[in-house]
Amino acid sequence: MGAQRAQYQIVARSMNGKEVNGYFLQSLENNKQGFYTKEQVAYLVGRDSITNCKGQLYQDKVLLRGVGISLEDLPIVNNDGIKNSDSLGRIRRGTSVEDAVNQVNIVAIIANGRNTIGYVVQNAGGGRGNVPRNNLLQMAREGKVGNARVQSYRGQLILKGVNCDLTALPKVTPQEVGIRV
Repeated sequence: MGAQRAQYQIVARSMNGKEVNGYFLQSLENNKQGFYTKEQVAYLVGRDSITNCKGQLYQDKVLLRGVGISLEDLPIVNNDGIKNSDSLGRIRRGTSVEDAVNQVNIVAIIANGRNTIGYVVQNAGGGRGNVPRNNLLQMAREGKVGNARVQSYRGQLILKGVNCDLTALPKVTPQEVGIRV
């Protein structure tokens, strides 16, 4: 049996005027991220390595179609910066474009009884993943979480929502997201 291929998600488009010249991809499995040309993305789509996009042949061209998302709704990166960035959450000042488009937002809390053991996060491409609490605290410290920041309170690190109330997020059990406790 061969090695499992990395699965990616498109999280942003790179535009030059009205022309798309590439895409930013992210993997929730191994956190690999980066910019890929249209040709590279078409190749990865052909290998079924991109989960939120399919290809369609039309007059000798590969047209990309979003799966579960509209590619038109993704953030746009161009010489002027980032546009259409609502799905990214708050972007810290001084954050690079690559880091900004690869931010995640917390969409649910994984709770075992009264204890928060992790979070369900979602990227701009709609991809979801489960992140243990300690890992998410580190991600938030590094500015990789768009809707939360870390604060020290009585010697403990806690998460504070940014433009959202984290306590209002849905709570799920570890079993619901496939985690064994």
